Amino acid sequence: MADVGRAARLRVQRQLSTARHGVELLERKQRIIATEHERLLLRQDERTDPWERAATEAHAWADRAAAADGWPTIAATSPPTPAKVRVGVDSVMGVQFPGEATVDLPRARRAGGSSSLSYAVAAVGAAVEAAAAYATVRRAAATIAAELAATRTRRRAIEHRWIPQLEDRLTTIERALDELEREENLRVRWAVDAQRPRPVRGREGAPR
Repeated sequence: MADVGRAARLRVQRQLSTARHGVELLERKQRIIATEHERLLLRQDERTDPWERAATEAHAWADRAAAADGWPTIAATSPPTPAKVRVGVDSVMGVQFPGEATVDLPRARRAGGSSSLSYAVAAVGAAVEAAAAYATVRRAAATIAAELAATRTRRRAIEHRWIPQLEDRLTTIERALDELEREENLRVRWAVDAQRPRPVRGREGAPR
């Protein structure tokens, strides 16, 4: 039983060391990810206003072109293929998230029309690029925020649940081993006492 107890103690000590090391690694990961999250939020704020201004301007020029040329002319000017958005991939601490976006805008077809239509085409293209830039950084910030929350949850689970449970288990094992050691020492003393020669007493009861 003593050997089993010592083996259990060693196993729990190793688990406890692993858990504490895991907390240190998660704390480091949490700090790095939190820094990246703040950077992405700042970039998101920087790209919010350009996207909103570009969308407002595109809407205004589209209304002017519709008033000057009509929607059939606008439809005839629309590119035959949609815009293509390519999104890069960034990573931090093994977590991948959207990087910079590159937009390929197809050329509009020539269908005549007023200058408002030309401005509308350019404004819509700028709005698409601004939208792609804003959407990617917003998605990146959301991805990092989710990973940051998950990292905090894992760290707290190890720090406040697993480690205390291991510490309690180790304390229980050490107490049991101490009790076994005391019992073993007592048995040894009894065995030694039993092997000692007893004095022989004479007729008067006095030892010789």
